[in-house]
Amino acid sequence: MDRPLSIHAEVMVDPRGELKRQPTRLAQRLPGLKGKSVLLFDNTQMTTLLANFGPIFQWLGGYLEQDCDVACSFVTRDLLKASKSDIAALADELCAGNPDAIILALCRGGITGPTSLLAAELEQRGKPCVQICTQIGYPLAGVIASTYVPGLPIALIQPATGGEDVFGQQQALAIAPQIVKGLTGSPDDLISAFQKQFPSSTLHLADKGEIRLPAMTVMAGEKAEIDPSYFDLQLYEKLCAADMCDGFPVIAPTRLRVGEMLAFSPLNGGEVLLNDFPPSGAAVTVRSLAANAVMAGCRPAYFPVVLAAFQAIADPAYRIVQGAITSHPGGNAIVVSGPMAQALGIASGAGCLGPGFRANATIGRAITLTILNVARAIPGKSDLSVFGSPAEYTYCFAESPDNPWAARHAELYDQQTTSVTVHRCEAPHNVLDPRDGPEALLRTIAGTAATPGGNNMVHLGELLVLLNPGQAQTLAKAGWSKRDVQEFLFETARHPAERAKRQGKRASFPPYFLDMEQVPVMRSPDDVIIIVCGGNGNHAMVGVPWGRARAVNRPVFQVVHR
Repeated sequence: MDRPLSIHAEVMVDPRGELKRQPTRLAQRLPGLKGKSVLLFDNTQMTTLLANFGPIFQWLGGYLEQDCDVACSFVTRDLLKASKSDIAALADELCAGNPDAIILALCRGGITGPTSLLAAELEQRGKPCVQICTQIGYPLAGVIASTYVPGLPIALIQPATGGEDVFGQQQALAIAPQIVKGLTGSPDDLISAFQKQFPSSTLHLADKGEIRLPAMTVMAGEKAEIDPSYFDLQLYEKLCAADMCDGFPVIAPTRLRVGEMLAFSPLNGGEVLLNDFPPSGAAVTVRSLAANAVMAGCRPAYFPVVLAAFQAIADPAYRIVQGAITSHPGGNAIVVSGPMAQALGIASGAGCLGPGFRANATIGRAITLTILNVARAIPGKSDLSVFGSPAEYTYCFAESPDNPWAARHAELYDQQTTSVTVHRCEAPHNVLDPRDGPEALLRTIAGTAATPGGNNMVHLGELLVLLNPGQAQTLAKAGWSKRDVQEFLFETARHPAERAKRQGKRASFPPYFLDMEQVPVMRSPDDVIIIVCGGNGNHAMVGVPWGRARAVNRPVFQVVHR
């Protein structure tokens, strides 16, 4: 008689990193506000063109002073480029003034993350806080609070209406009682209210470092059949339900496969590459990076490139803490230059930015999966991206050896060292070569770089310029050096000063730029990153930058398979 047998899949390494920090407990709330001092912190997002809510703090301050007998003080600080260390230092600075409580606004969108992290730092220092958000930043604020400071009071202000003199006053005063309650309620009540307010803010954080799948039951017998794809399908369903994949099927990150990946790493699996990665607050370790590389379909031999790419991303200059959750549709462009690119089959020729190349597809995908799984930057939940982009799936390619100029790896290091350059930028914009000589081509590229809709209209950043080998040869034969191209594009990729002036306080370029007739979209010629790649033809490409970070380079260390 046949009997049922239970077959189990191998235990898998959890790709969500490791939690190395404990959530902050809510500070003790005030027994009442009468006679207390309250600091109102303006993160400069309260009067943007996108969501002009008027002088919120003027109305709230008046309410607190008149109705609650509170002494109010005000601080304005731009958190647009604040790093985690900047936020901690700012928290110390704000606490030095010894306010009894702090209100933070306005989490409109792009800088919700830093404002939420500042609230957590202040609560850790014993200062009760309330955070004010618009609908754009509200979901992310709840997610960050759920992992950094559960129970943090978050007040949602509705879109403003009314005449110019009172634009937004009704909406501001409508949340005033909620703000008072957030500063005076018991922590237990606030935590309970938070859980009702954000019932789906849990990010499925890793706890035991492994994932188990249900067993498959079969009937033992001479003709017992086993579906070889059973566990693959179960894994895919489970990961999709838990927001732990990019929508495509994955390879199971079994301990054996992760171990094979780690055999190509110069670092041990427990080494931390990026600690305290919001929204989740988890740490990216070499092991979790390897698990995501397995899931992405990388061969173990690709792992040194994946590791170098993430080491570049972890550099504070890259600002991945904000880049992971920004509303901008940028991807992490990974440019590999040097001998390992050819040895690993990272495509640099015709179609190299498209489908059909395993190394390109899986190396870029490994980085995306790591950010999604460890940071838990989930589109529509904890990632503010308005549209997203195909560049967020994968964005990896190599520089062509068919290059009339010095290749990037040789410029950065030497001929024998393979380099990785990672740059946060949009999916590349095609540029149709006018076929009217080198200068006409470069003017067309410059016009594309200075598009009125690019982030570099407001935040200057590095430009990724992709020339195909034929174009590079034509330029070189005409006497253009790579530096000549950089200087020409810097001088030519500009827009009228009146257009720049309309950006007002949003712009992060030097004020003296506005004295020019034509305003640059870069800081200097060094901001032009020229890469030769692709097939020959009448097309070039331009990657317009996010503009709030720097491209970062790293050497790739090859490891003999252990």
